[in-house]
Amino acid sequence: MTIDANGAAFEGEPAPGGEPAPGAESTPATEPAASVPSPGPPPVGRTRRYGAAFLSAIVPGLGQLVLGRRRLAALFLVPVAILVAGGTVVIATSARTGLAARLVDPGVLAVLLVLQLLLLAWRLLALGSSLLLARPPRYRALDVLPVALLVAFVVLPQAYLGVLTNVARETANEVFGSVVSGPAWHPSTAPSASPLAPGASPGPTAAPSSGPAVPRLTILLIGEDSGVGRNTALTDTMIVASLDRIGRTISMLSIPRDLVDAPIPGGGIWRPKINGLAAYARRHPAEFPGSDGGGQDVLAGTISELIGIPIDYWAQVNLGGLIRIVDTVGGVDVTVPRGFCDPGYDEYGQQGFGIPAGRWRLNGSQALAYARIRKAAGESDFTRATRQQEILVGLRDALIRGGFLNDPIGFLRAIGQTVRTNVPPSLLPDAAQYASEIGRDRVYRAVITYPLVRPTPVPDPRGSIQIPDISAIRALAASLFPAPGLEPTIAGGGEPGTAAGGDGGNSDGSGGPSTSPSPTPAAGQGTAAPAGPAPRPPRVICRAPTPTPTPRPSAAPSPSAAPSASPAATPGNSVSPSPSAESSSPVVPSPSTGASTGPEPTVGPTVAPTVAPTAAPTAGPTAGP
Repeated sequence: MTIDANGAAFEGEPAPGGEPAPGAESTPATEPAASVPSPGPPPVGRTRRYGAAFLSAIVPGLGQLVLGRRRLAALFLVPVAILVAGGTVVIATSARTGLAARLVDPGVLAVLLVLQLLLLAWRLLALGSSLLLARPPRYRALDVLPVALLVAFVVLPQAYLGVLTNVARETANEVFGSVVSGPAWHPSTAPSASPLAPGASPGPTAAPSSGPAVPRLTILLIGEDSGVGRNTALTDTMIVASLDRIGRTISMLSIPRDLVDAPIPGGGIWRPKINGLAAYARRHPAEFPGSDGGGQDVLAGTISELIGIPIDYWAQVNLGGLIRIVDTVGGVDVTVPRGFCDPGYDEYGQQGFGIPAGRWRLNGSQALAYARIRKAAGESDFTRATRQQEILVGLRDALIRGGFLNDPIGFLRAIGQTVRTNVPPSLLPDAAQYASEIGRDRVYRAVITYPLVRPTPVPDPRGSIQIPDISAIRALAASLFPAPGLEPTIAGGGEPGTAAGGDGGNSDGSGGPSTSPSPTPAAGQGTAAPAGPAPRPPRVICRAPTPTPTPRPSAAPSPSAAPSASPAATPGNSVSPSPSAESSSPVVPSPSTGASTGPEPTVGPTVAPTVAPTAAPTAGPTAGP
């Protein structure tokens, strides 16, 4: 609209000389000359302002869209949409367990941490933009609280995710970054040291071979005990675990801690107990050429030579840290085939421990006690090796059910303080996915026991030891770890473990040999683990029996019959105490010596002890010389 010199209003552009343009129609003026439309958007109320800001806090760009700034909204929204779409594709195309395992890679976690920092900055920028776009009414003191709440709404959840990611990154660096990645040790030259007897090892060195396209992944699981009463860290738990990704099976073999005379890769014999080899190699790295100096690779190489099966990597757990890991996942479910009671157990805050037969969920201290006790009546290093395998399977089940989500930061920190391994992080996603898909009925478990190992017929300066039959041990390992795709079996007298709620070992659960050992049930042959969480075990009163007071001698004691010769006086004989005896356990060395219970091994069948402390346990005959 144009106003001419006479004050008349008309539409169109004025013609030269002030005349209206041809065809323009004159209209009378209806508004005063001073009336001009006001520029800019109308004022925005506080409700609409904070509503738009809240939308931008949730999804950057939504608030700008509500305020009518479409181009600005697209600028904030498009990068976030691309990020969300990429994450959705990754989650949709990846298995949950494999994806979670990928998050233990320090490089992946570092990238995630940077992306989270950028996302936080982008969300704060979008929030601030929406608040600035919403102009009058002006900000006052009463606006401080809603603005602060909006900022907290953006910062606090993002900060928690950032802390969690950083803790995971630090944990991954602790678990993977402090060791040298590589397979089990194989010497560059022949080892030579005082505990290493010279001579060729009995059999070929178990060096890795090319093998099939998808070979087994075999790891030595090490439980190191450096707790109270120990002046050195001993590897009291040694389990060879192997994943067959073709046959979809897991095989586990426990190595006795008191085994001696183990063959060293490259020639030579380790004469002392094998549970002290890693500590010795750590103190004397020059005697093991090519070792990384940690000792675990030397132990893995020696056990690989012992069983004749290549071991790819190792993973070590501090037994005290196992308590924290189990607690953070909400406990582990175990099936107890036979109850026992050990009033003398006193480790890591657990004083005395007893448990009846059944299926129970154990907390951290209970799980460690269940895996550690060997001095209860009828128990030994061999029976507790089977229980340790059960704890490992229960821990795997807890991780699969997402127990670590109860306390993710606590779980990650417990892992960082407890676990060390040389397994490359890149191998974990596929391995974890396969392991999570394998049921308990496809887990084959065995323990090296009599007759594959035997105690010495005479006292030995090395203490209570086990002499290995290396050819028989290798036969057992060959049946338990066959070529990928073949079904494992348990041959040669090894003690089968328990799987899928069924007992693959002796009916009494003892550490002795089965007369005709059978493999752990294969697919379709075993019973699936019961559904639902197991109950907490009942409190068992586990106390030492009250000693019988010594009667006072009478003034004139009556003569007694001459004692008969004790069979214990005859060399080579073992004594089976009467069922009325108060205790059948002999005096045993302190755990600090690294020796096992008394005259090991008690490998014959034993009568299952009653959990009640007043019942007197009975003992069966011991096998071996």
